[in-house]
Amino acid sequence: MDVAAEYVAARRVLLDALEALTDHLPNLILVGAQAVYHHTGDADLNVPVMTTDADLAIDTRGLADIPEIGAVLRLAGFTPGPNPGHWVATGDVAVDLMVVPHQAGTAKASARAARLAPHEKLTARIARGLEPALVDHERVTIHALEPSDARTFDLAIAGPAALLVAKTIKISERLEQSDRQPDRLKQKDALDAFRLLQAVDTADLVLGLAKHRREPNASTVADEALDILRVHASSPRGRIALLASSAAGGDPTIAPAFAALCNDLLERLR
Repeated sequence: MDVAAEYVAARRVLLDALEALTDHLPNLILVGAQAVYHHTGDADLNVPVMTTDADLAIDTRGLADIPEIGAVLRLAGFTPGPNPGHWVATGDVAVDLMVVPHQAGTAKASARAARLAPHEKLTARIARGLEPALVDHERVTIHALEPSDARTFDLAIAGPAALLVAKTIKISERLEQSDRQPDRLKQKDALDAFRLLQAVDTADLVLGLAKHRREPNASTVADEALDILRVHASSPRGRIALLASSAAGGDPTIAPAFAALCNDLLERLR
């Protein structure tokens, strides 16, 4: 797998965060691009896997009060960024801590920070779309991408179906914002969704989506994601399919392949 230097640094910082949060590891789930690449490798694309950060969902059920999360992250060299849950390490590589809305401790629609008292107020941000990851994950051993770093951690990683849902919800939210904030729309998110559809057997995605049905919050979000894919990715001219093609340098084969894989998944679910 062709690994960019930025991805190597992002993995190092992830391990730094896991080392600091060792006592909270049972409540952490790896999501985002690093979790995607765990399942897909480079997915036979001529685009190297690359990410500049790490994303962790916190399952607040049974989350311990001590050690206080902000304190141990600061002790490990992280500083809080401008947004809730954004913890920046040396070299401006960041770890994002996120909590799903129904575990966020607040029903305020405008709230961005989860309420995880006694952990500090800006410890984690509220992120919709990660609900399936709480019920669809597996524990694996995470290791460094540098031979000189021997650290390993047993960590839950979101399943591919949960990651597909999360990426789709994220893309949809940014499509809605793109008229006002065009810089918020990240083509790479669409390519990551394509990587999942391409690399993971459709039957395994169907099994993952079946897990989401067991929990109401996960089921609601998964259904929404499937509707979004139906509208924006089931045609080669769909906005998400075209975003993935753009992220692959305009590769004309990506959008039709995205649509075909999407339709295969939707058909299997009928």
